[in-house]
Amino acid sequence: MTLPLSERDFQSQVIDLARSTGWRLAHFRPGQTAGGRWATQMSGDVGYPDLTLVRGDRLIFAELKTSNGQATPDQVEWIQALTAAEHVTAQLWRPHDLTEIATLLSHRLDPNTPPLGAAV
Repeated sequence: MTLPLSERDFQSQVIDLARSTGWRLAHFRPGQTAGGRWATQMSGDVGYPDLTLVRGDRLIFAELKTSNGQATPDQVEWIQALTAAEHVTAQLWRPHDLTEIATLLSHRLDPNTPPLGAAV
């Protein structure tokens, strides 16, 4: 029996794949506050996607979820707002999308390529 892939392990796979195919990327890690709560230090609207990737003229924002993980309303709003921008790819990715993610990161696809993964 195979255990489900955690979001952290999935994220590591995607980051390794992005780096091996020449993408620059950003991910903001959460830290523990003095009160013991976990939070990602940032200024701006909550729900920002997990990964920002850029290579050449391509810009991708990816929200990563486990197979059963649900995007929050704030995450959905970010993906929708970014998708509305011209020449930007913003998608929700899950472990079962890894083959398509590899194809996307390995090739220079038309930014109008239909999004992969579950609908947001």
